[in-house]
Amino acid sequence: MENQADINSKMRAILIDWLIEVHMKFKLVPETLYLCVNVIDRYCELKPVPRAKLQLVGVTALLIACKYEEIYPPEVRDCVYITDNAYTRQEVLDMEQDMLETLQFRITVPTAYPFLMRYLSVLDANQLVKTASHYYTERTLQEHDMLRFEPSLVSCAAVYLAFNNEEFGDGEGYPARLSDYSGYSEKDIVECATLIAKKVGEEPVTASRRQLVAVKKKYSTEKFGNIADKYDNPEIETMI
Repeated sequence: MENQADINSKMRAILIDWLIEVHMKFKLVPETLYLCVNVIDRYCELKPVPRAKLQLVGVTALLIACKYEEIYPPEVRDCVYITDNAYTRQEVLDMEQDMLETLQFRITVPTAYPFLMRYLSVLDANQLVKTASHYYTERTLQEHDMLRFEPSLVSCAAVYLAFNNEEFGDGEGYPARLSDYSGYSEKDIVECATLIAKKVGEEPVTASRRQLVAVKKKYSTEKFGNIADKYDNPEIETMI
């Protein structure tokens, strides 16, 4: 974002908050959301994006991620419709070509999601711990300052937080098996885990005081066990 003249991290947060809602509306797989955000960030790192084109970048990144991850990806006209016809079909296609060429068609990337699934698998975590881990990891997607952490570290810290929740986790500190498989010591994840706990306890707002709560609303539903309401503010200080 330091290289962008017309957009900032708050605008990025608004975009991703909206994309999470679109992701739910289209009933897409989790991998698609994580890849979509990754494509947006890598493109914005390489190309200046005008404010008027930021939503176009977002919806096109979602289209690219869908083509990569989904069995039945949405059509271009669906992407145009979801933006309330702010862009034309040709603009989406042109942006898709530009983004793929800019990224040199390198779409296979290690997002936080596969690391998260692996960590939860090796720990044989219960359903509540799994859901909380997904909630914490997904909550980091719209936070620009979380990009300084590697995806594997973010996932590890999220699992650590969920695993140490006394309500549905074991509360036994940093599991040795998680350390073995992740390669991170407890000292390595303290900063990231503390920041995640802080972010989860906050409700990010825009300059106009609009709340960005798509992830919280998503995980406050019965489908996800109302996990955002049960454990919305991890007490990281008591764990470390």
